[in-house]
Amino acid sequence: MSDYTLSPRDSLDSLRGNSTTSSILSAPDALAPPVAGPRAWEGKELDSSKYVTEFTTKDLEEIKVALIHLTIDQISREAVDKTTFHLSDELATKLAGISKRVHTEEGVEVLRGLQALKITDNQSIMVFVGLCSYIASLRATDSFANQTLSHVRDARNDEVKPGAEGLGLAGSKLPIAMDFHADRFSGDILAMHVRHDGGAGDGGDQYVASAQRIYNELYETEPGVLETMLAPNWPFEIKKNHHEPPVLEMGPVLFLSKGRPIFQIVKAPLVGTPALPRHHTMPDITEKQKHALEVVDELAHRFAAKLERQQGDIQLIHNLSILHARSAYGLASKAQPSKRHLYRLFLRDPENAWEKPQICRENFDDPFTVGRKGEIPVFDTDAYRKISGCESHG
Repeated sequence: MSDYTLSPRDSLDSLRGNSTTSSILSAPDALAPPVAGPRAWEGKELDSSKYVTEFTTKDLEEIKVALIHLTIDQISREAVDKTTFHLSDELATKLAGISKRVHTEEGVEVLRGLQALKITDNQSIMVFVGLCSYIASLRATDSFANQTLSHVRDARNDEVKPGAEGLGLAGSKLPIAMDFHADRFSGDILAMHVRHDGGAGDGGDQYVASAQRIYNELYETEPGVLETMLAPNWPFEIKKNHHEPPVLEMGPVLFLSKGRPIFQIVKAPLVGTPALPRHHTMPDITEKQKHALEVVDELAHRFAAKLERQQGDIQLIHNLSILHARSAYGLASKAQPSKRHLYRLFLRDPENAWEKPQICRENFDDPFTVGRKGEIPVFDTDAYRKISGCESHG
């Protein structure tokens, strides 16, 4: 065990304290017992038959009719939701069931078959947003770029617009490999729509790992690592403005709520990246924290499953109980940017959402602030400055 003294109180009651933009302070909490059930899986136990749902021909016809009505009614992308994207009770029930499975079972779901619609970029975003509104009614909008939908793609050849000189690109805009992580305080469900998979030989394979299985392993073999993760002294670098010094936010990378471990572990704001190096005023992580990152990454690789991907897929990943990663892409042609292009939303379903500990509830709720106007852009026109939540991702 570590040097920290653990409290026997329940996580939700013991994690008290005011969450601010500069710190998240609390004593470490008692370790919850190992997680039982389908959430604690290993890679060999997860195959596509468990998480892929194919749209039927009837479903696709219904989706196409809903899209036509959006066009007739001149509905903007930002206004697409269950009240404007009309689906039958049968299909609505099917999509609601997807949310329940994401929250209670393996934490990974894929909807397949939209590629058959052969629609434009603007239409594909409307369909993506419309279907997601039935899965989870709340969409996150980050306070950094005020974007609700962001684009995951290779932006290295983009024009650097005036005022963006010297700024680096976030990992979502580079074809680099990304380590296992959860997108910190971004949303309960990570939703991605594969507009273009990059083609054969381009790379960008995606992997998922059960954070619950990792928790169980650490509980049995290295509980001190879990205590290190629970300690509220991890030094996160939070970028509030491109031309101002970042803010230091202290907090844990693991939370406990009602016996559920919630992983919010991400390396970029803790150690920096080559494109977005850590600011010289930021403190380094400790040796215990470095060890924890290494151990979690090693276990994630051991327990990971490769996510089966096809063009047109909608991927849904529970961002509280699943870590995700990807391999490098852009391998098919080093002379040209990769065509790989994913749309990304962060979602919350109030009916199935996990309760958050008091210590971090404000941070989890911030992206869902009522009244915050968020953009849903068809094209990514300013990749250097319009980086959705760049301080939170891997």
